[in-house]
Amino acid sequence: MSRPRVLVASDRIGPLDSAAAGGAIASGFAGVADVAVVPLASGGRDLAVALAAVLHTRVNGDGPGWWVETPEVIVAGFAQPSGAAWRPAASTSDVGEWVRQVLDGRDQPHVVLDLTGVTAHDAGVGLQEVAGDILAGRRLDGLVPSPELELPATGATGMLARRAHGAGVDLAELLAADARLRDWVAVHAPGLGSVPGSGAAGGTALAVLAGGGELLTATQFCYRLAGLGTTVRAADLVVTGCTDLSAIDRGGEVVSAVAGWADEAERPCIAFTTGTGLSRRELRTFGLEAAHAVDVPVAASSLEAVAARIAAGWFPGRAAADVH
Repeated sequence: MSRPRVLVASDRIGPLDSAAAGGAIASGFAGVADVAVVPLASGGRDLAVALAAVLHTRVNGDGPGWWVETPEVIVAGFAQPSGAAWRPAASTSDVGEWVRQVLDGRDQPHVVLDLTGVTAHDAGVGLQEVAGDILAGRRLDGLVPSPELELPATGATGMLARRAHGAGVDLAELLAADARLRDWVAVHAPGLGSVPGSGAAGGTALAVLAGGGELLTATQFCYRLAGLGTTVRAADLVVTGCTDLSAIDRGGEVVSAVAGWADEAERPCIAFTTGTGLSRRELRTFGLEAAHAVDVPVAASSLEAVAARIAAGWFPGRAAADVH
């Protein structure tokens, strides 16, 4: 009899990054099933770690910037300082400087920018001014937060309007800023200001769209990179994980994405987390069969032990059968 197949696609769980958390869960299931591990993250350095594991390479860069590369593609990210939602003077020039530094001397035809760390809302002007020439001629795609995939740059429901509302900005100031952005878009990204996603990452997504590139979430990018469509359909059980799971965040972008993929493939999905008071009925509205608590502080050994116990419940008698 063939062994069950389990896909582990987890986010960070406490201090364990997605690769470490996924490895611990996989070890717990390994006694009863064949396990595939695909680390996931929604952006930032956690994404770098996940991509390095998927691509069998290493994370480069210290501080706010990082990159991961293969001969065909470079994925780079930069975390700008956080600040007030409305900062007209903030620029993406530091992002451009980092991109130029990463790409200098490298000839990969495909560049993917993790824009989830961008906090400025200059529509990517600084990025283009500093790194536009070194990006020219390459395919450029952008990774943005899931909620911003539908966000336009301009207009009453656009990026500037959302930021101004959150910061209590005077209507006249907002209208003037939106008019300036419309004028800039008309010259540098004609017709794109109202396109869904153009307002992502403070409008830096416009630089991607203007070059014919694609916007997607970090989880979608990992999904494609790892060929997860086939893996999910082949699995008997899909396992994910996160630090916090609540009715508000539903475990974040990773858990929501994994549960959605499992639902589409009609495969059961469970999660490991540091604790949840949600009922099974509530979890099922998220696409989860169950959420299993891990002791805090989270350690790989304790996560593996919980996973082994849950594995035995999902596949009872399998360990004994495998011994024989």
